[in-house]
Amino acid sequence: MADLKKLNEKIWNFFASVDLAVALFIIISIGAAIGTVIPQQSDPEATIRFFSRFMSLNSSMKLYEIVNLFDLNNVYHSWWFTFLLFMFALNLTVCSIDRLPILLKSFKTSPQALLPEVLEKMPFKRELNLSANSKDLAQKLMAVLKDKGFSIFTFAYSDGVQIQCKKWIKTRLAVYLTHLSIFIILVGALIGTFLGLRGSMNIVEGTSSNLAISDDGKAIPLPFEVRCDKFEVEFYENSAMPKAYRSYIKIIENGQPVTIEGKDRFIIEVNEPFAYKGITFYQATYGFQPAEHAEFRFTYFDTSNKEYRISANFEKSFQIPGTSVRASVIDFSPALGMDEQGRFFNMSSEMINPAVLVQFEYNGKKSEQWILAKIPETWQTPFGKLKFDELWGAQFTGLQLRRDPGVPLIYAGSILMCIGLFITLFLRPVSYFVMVRDNKITFYHPSGKGIIMREKEIDKIIQKIQKEA
Repeated sequence: MADLKKLNEKIWNFFASVDLAVALFIIISIGAAIGTVIPQQSDPEATIRFFSRFMSLNSSMKLYEIVNLFDLNNVYHSWWFTFLLFMFALNLTVCSIDRLPILLKSFKTSPQALLPEVLEKMPFKRELNLSANSKDLAQKLMAVLKDKGFSIFTFAYSDGVQIQCKKWIKTRLAVYLTHLSIFIILVGALIGTFLGLRGSMNIVEGTSSNLAISDDGKAIPLPFEVRCDKFEVEFYENSAMPKAYRSYIKIIENGQPVTIEGKDRFIIEVNEPFAYKGITFYQATYGFQPAEHAEFRFTYFDTSNKEYRISANFEKSFQIPGTSVRASVIDFSPALGMDEQGRFFNMSSEMINPAVLVQFEYNGKKSEQWILAKIPETWQTPFGKLKFDELWGAQFTGLQLRRDPGVPLIYAGSILMCIGLFITLFLRPVSYFVMVRDNKITFYHPSGKGIIMREKEIDKIIQKIQKEA
């Protein structure tokens, strides 16, 4: 029985350990940092492509195997991260239960007079000599201390009086308010993890979908449709690195676009999500996937500089307005480049430098010309200026969606944490021990922390006493 009791004490002391709290906090922080660096919830190809920026393809594939094994590409939903959060919550709970009763008991315990030799060992001491006798000094000092919000306890001596003054003592409970806030945030995070909705959906331009795929591959039907009217991406100059990408979407419900604040078309960008019916949509990724409905869109300028909009499908001829010339798109490159021999080639699958090869037919003769969307010099043709605007319906937007019922708890916990930290940092308990003998006052402070603030406060107390003396 004694051995069992000893074992229980060891287990309790382990979970009540501050060292355990520090170790768990460090490991959780490292895990969160990994989740920030490594792309989360992305497909293997995207993750390997990310690693290949820093190492060889073979090393990237081996590293991905390690990442996948430990769920480092899904850190915040991994079993080990959830376990760490649970352990941290358990540690906070046990620490609070272990120490709170002792603290509450200390509030009910009456102060005791301290021996002079104990006072003399305190790290802070300040003396003041005045002409008044000890009784008058004690009365004036207590009046000043009460005016500053201190609770006063006095102990009479044969040659004077000992005054103990305390302020903000119960603010020591603020650390438990911080513990509670962390616990609430952890509960909110776990509720979001296990009861929330997380998934993704890829929507090709010009199409709509009401089906998302969860992180574990299950279908998530939505009570409305999301339509992508248009997707666009901007790249840094002479680079395949995207600068910005955005989706123009509509919410279709009961066959009609939903209007919110007078708008029925909404923009989703990185760090600028869109929310509807508790579901938040984030811009996550994109890709190139030409569909049957894809259209090559041009702007034609005639000799009088009048504009005409033209839409055409691949290898389907269209009329050049105001002429008898017919044209058709016979080839396309999302990133047209030119080698040293002057031959064209496709540099990437990204829409970095989109171009079309247009075939013109006039009086039975055919000619071909590459027209690049970003190079105006290529727009000029023998039949007028033909500007290539875009290939619409050839890209898809990758949206992540999330519904997190734990968010209100996280907000509440964050507010409590701010309150607890403010009290802990700026309303720390203050205690002074003062000996008044004859015409001399001696201040003692039991801690060397914040000594400059204590000196300033005591100086103000002394100045007020001197004015009234």
